[in-house]
Amino acid sequence: MKMIIAIVQDKFIDELMDRFLDEKIYVTKISTSGGFFKSGNTTLLLGCEEERLDDIDKIFREITRTEVLESDLGNFNVSGATVFVMDVEKSLRI
Repeated sequence: MKMIIAIVQDKFIDELMDRFLDEKIYVTKISTSGGFFKSGNTTLLLGCEEERLDDIDKIFREITRTEVLESDLGNFNVSGATVFVMDVEKSLRI
């Protein structure tokens, strides 16, 4: 089993959540903020079997995208999602 932690720009959350629910991929949403530009973002927690990783990756790549943000300090690439995938030794539903 895998645990996915994804930090996603707020503008992509509604579409991501709808898509995950359509695909019966269960997700927990946590409102967060931070980063260099202190922009609004959301952290998603997903638990899945390894064979679903490609499906989840495809959804993230279809919906989120890196954008260029212009500021007084220059132009910066801002990712639409930062995704971490970790092994889960044990999962319990209580």
